Amino acid sequence: MGRKPFLASGKILGDYSVLIKYFEICMSKGGECMDLFPSREVLDDIKEMAENKGHSYLEVLEEIRARIEDKIDCDIAVEAYKMVHGISVSCEDARMELLKEIVAWYLEAAETLGLIKLKESWKP
Repeated sequence: MGRKPFLASGKILGDYSVLIKYFEICMSKGGECMDLFPSREVLDDIKEMAENKGHSYLEVLEEIRARIEDKIDCDIAVEAYKMVHGISVSCEDARMELLKEIVAWYLEAAETLGLIKLKESWKP
């Protein structure tokens, strides 16, 4: 099991290396990182999505992506990805990897706080 951010359970994603590296780099450069932390507003919206329709991970990803992708510093995302995986990728690829980790974190945090119950669709 890899490192996890605050309130993450590992139920969706076991390793948040790119996200953790992103925060490390961002904070060391004095960047604005805290606006990527799960806010009460986004957690309430995730709860509403779960209660009203039972959105899939991909649906939640697209919903959250529209809200936060502009808050991601591409240079830091690319650097974090390269440090974790050892290869350079485009800004869009690094941003998407980071978004996947952020959404998994938000969903796990919402469950940890008792706002939603994650359903593992592959289990009966």
